Order: sequence, then structure tokens, then C-alpha cells
Amino acid sequence: MWAFIHKWHRKAGVTAALFVILLVVTGILLNHTDKLNLQNIFVQSETLLEWYHIQPKGQIKGFQSGQHWFTQIDGRLYFDKMELANHIEGLYGVVSGNDGFVIAMDESLLILTKSGKLIEKLSGSEGVPAGIKSIGLASGGDVIIKAAHGEYIADLENNEWLEQEGLQANWSVPGEIPENLSEQLLTLYRGKGLPFERIILDIHSGRILGQLGVLLVDFMAILFLLLAISGVWMWLKYR
Repeated sequence: MWAFIHKWHRKAGVTAALFVILLVVTGILLNHTDKLNLQNIFVQSETLLEWYHIQPKGQIKGFQSGQHWFTQIDGRLYFDKMELANHIEGLYGVVSGNDGFVIAMDESLLILTKSGKLIEKLSGSEGVPAGIKSIGLASGGDVIIKAAHGEYIADLENNEWLEQEGLQANWSVPGEIPENLSEQLLTLYRGKGLPFERIILDIHSGRILGQLGVLLVDFMAILFLLLAISGVWMWLKYR
């Protein structure tokens, strides 16, 4: 029994040592994730992106205004190929004025310059009607908002909203995004879909291999326990 335990302890120790090195390295990285900015470093490997199934969950929606496209992919909003915002709930249209663009989302409006720079965000606290469904331009150039409880003429300079019935407008409608732009946006979306921090965390926990990886980590934890017990037992016997 003594010879068997001694032999088993040496072989199991070598195997466990490799796993310990992996845990130590990933553990140190996770302890310093903020300093290393791992949450803002994104994985570009196609293999890992495919492994994690990094793909849009919802339908891609795009609105064209002049030569520019405004596109929503899940919670992200893009101006052509530039990301404007994330965690948005819905994109319902875009209109163009002399000074820039007005983007309609579910509970807010974004006002941009012609180059896509954000000027102002208007929400319910500025009087934006709740439940925006669409945005358009009247023949005179007024911005018209169709919301859950009616239609409004928007005076964006004074943050005033005049409700009227039967307003006529050229409503913004979704369009078919050019194929080359769609492919470029999907590449951008996937490129920011998998932070390096998540990879390190999944390696540390074994979840990068799915349920099998979790079971492997559990097995190694039990092996560490047996090594500790056998090591103490051999130390006592030698002593």
C-alpha cells in the first residue's frame, strides 16, 4: 500500500502541476483585470468567435438618410461603420435636417451633426412622447413623431411637442442594407462581442469546454484534495 500510494502521488502530482500552472496564470490575470483592461480588449480570432457563437440575436434593421445608413444590430447603433451607442432598445427611423440628423428610438431622440457627432440626447425628462413608433418630415420641414398616444410636431430647439391628429409626413421606413456594409457591420459587431476577460474566466473555470470542462475542473479539485491527503500522510510516515 505504501509503495502504491507513493507511486500514485508522484504521477498524479505531475499531472496536477500542469493544471495548477494554468489556474495560477489565469487567476493572476483575473485579479488584475481592471489594470490590464481585459474587459475592453476583444478577441478577433474567428475560431473562438465561432466557438462562442457570437452572432446577432435579433434582426438587423437599417434606415437610410441621404448617403448614410443608420443600423441597429441587437443593442448597438451604427452610423455607417461607426458605432454610436450600445444598449439601445429600438431604432424607429431617421430624418435629416439642415443641421444634422434626428434618430428616433423607443423612448428618446438622438440629434447628430452631419458627420455623426452626438449633439444632444432628448428623453422623457425633456418631454419626448413615450412609445415612439416612427419619425418623419412634414412638407414644411417640421419633424413629426408618431408615438403610442398620438402624433406630435417636434420643436427640438425649444423642446416643445404639439399634438395634432392626421399629420401628413414623409415617414422614415427601414431599407435593405447594402451587402458590403452589412458584412462590415457584422465583422465590427463580432469583433466587440467577446472580451478577453471572458476567455480568461472561462479557462479558469473550465467553462470554455462546456459542461465537460466544468466536470474536468471538479475532477482536478478532487485530485488536489487527494494529493494533499496523501502528501500529509507520507510526510507523517517519513517523520
